[in-house]
Parts: sequence; structure tokens; C-alpha cells
Amino acid sequence: MTIHDLTLPGETLVAVAGDWHGNVGWVQTALPFLRRAVPGLKTVLHVGDFGFWPERRGQGFAETVSYWAKAAGVRVLVTPGNHEWWAELDARFAATPGQPVQIGEQVCMLPRGHRFTLAGRSFASFGGAASLDRDDRVPLKEWWASEVATEDEVTAAIAGGPAEVLLTHEAVDGGPELVERILRGNPLGWDDNALAYSALSRDRVTRVYHALHPQVLAHGHLHVKAELSHDDGRRIYSLAADGDAGNLAVLSLDNLRWTWLGDPRAWKR
Repeated sequence: MTIHDLTLPGETLVAVAGDWHGNVGWVQTALPFLRRAVPGLKTVLHVGDFGFWPERRGQGFAETVSYWAKAAGVRVLVTPGNHEWWAELDARFAATPGQPVQIGEQVCMLPRGHRFTLAGRSFASFGGAASLDRDDRVPLKEWWASEVATEDEVTAAIAGGPAEVLLTHEAVDGGPELVERILRGNPLGWDDNALAYSALSRDRVTRVYHALHPQVLAHGHLHVKAELSHDDGRRIYSLAADGDAGNLAVLSLDNLRWTWLGDPRAWKR
């Protein structure tokens, strides 16, 4: 297993971002906000449903993000979500096994199971999740089976051993109460097949979570800001989606302290 040191000179903290869904207007607000609100920021860790879609020819949104990221002096490392162009991602990951894939000047996608360090802290990225609306999507155009981790990928991730920080898009079972209420309550009325598909994906990611035993887990997918602290100090953070407070946070690399950022639209210029 190769562990890549992705630390940039002088890097002491990172931002973590939840789902963006190809929302240009949000990026135009969020990235300038990060530049002003987080001095010294060099890296944004995005936890999926970034907006890498075929109708954008795989470049439009990523290049827009790159423009604003470059202006903010940051790079964006993405743990892919379910709503990404998985056919293209699979092809690019296969062409350079184990390596991040650049989709824009300042934007890279991380392959499932990717290990890296930042300022000496160990990270693992384990992307993908179940699309509950897959029956409403056109296979191989709007939905790809590889959005969900395979058993082999789970086994490989577990074999890599512990990581201090785990980045996923999918939620885990036994997470923050607000996330659990959504999963139990099924507010959108998904049918049994969709719920079983979601449960399968969560089970696989949950097994990775328990095996890697990270101090910090950050995920997206449920579109809510929520957190849970275990008695042993381990923490789980669910990030909200574009347009909502709780989409952005800061993780200090010296002590893994998590700090929620406010609504970037409220930032006084």
C-alpha cells in the first residue's frame, strides 16, 4: 500500500466541504469566503457529490471551481459521491492505479481507498454511496453501479490499517442522531428496494469505519449538519449541502480540532 504525502509547505489546517452538486453560485460564494475566513488555507477536502457530470463534459464545473480555487490560493481534493460521472472516473482511476486524478487545474478526485498524509496526519478516502433514486435514473448515463463500494474494495481498505481521518460520502450506521432519524424515518418515502440498496452501501462503509477506527470521520450525502462524539474521543461529522450553513468546516492538523464555519453568504465583504 502506498501512502502519499500531499502536504503543501506550511500547511497546518484544511477546510472540509459537503455536497456542492455542481452549484456554481455556491462555489463563487464559498471559495472567496474561505480565503477571507481561514488565513493560511491551502487545501479543501470535499466529501462528494461535487458535480463531476457528463453533461458538463467532465470539465465545466471543475474548471469553474479551479478558477475560484486558484483565486483563493487553494486546491480541492474530492472524495467522490454517488452523483458523479462514475464511468469516467473508473476509466481514469484504472489508467493511473492508486493515484489522484486531476479533473481541473486545481481539482483532483481521490480513488476509493486512497491513503495520504497531511502534516503528518493519516487520511483515508473511501468515496461513493447509494443513490436512492437510482430507479429514476438512466443506467450508464445518470447512474453507475460502481457508485457503491464492492466487497473487495472494503477488504482492501481494511487491510490498509488505521487512519486518523476518514473521508466518505456515504453515512455510517450509528452516526449522529439527526442522521439516524432521517435514515429511520424515511421522510421521502423510498421503497423497500431503495432502502435495502442504501443499507448495503452503509454497511460496507460502516465496516471500513470501524476497522480503520479514525479519530475523525467526515461525510456528506444526507445534506444535514450534525455531529456525534464518542466516549473515547472519536467524532463523526455530517456536512450540509450547498446553500446551507454547515457546508464548510475547518480541521486543524496539529490536534484534529473541528470548527464549523458559518454561512458564507453572511460574510461581510
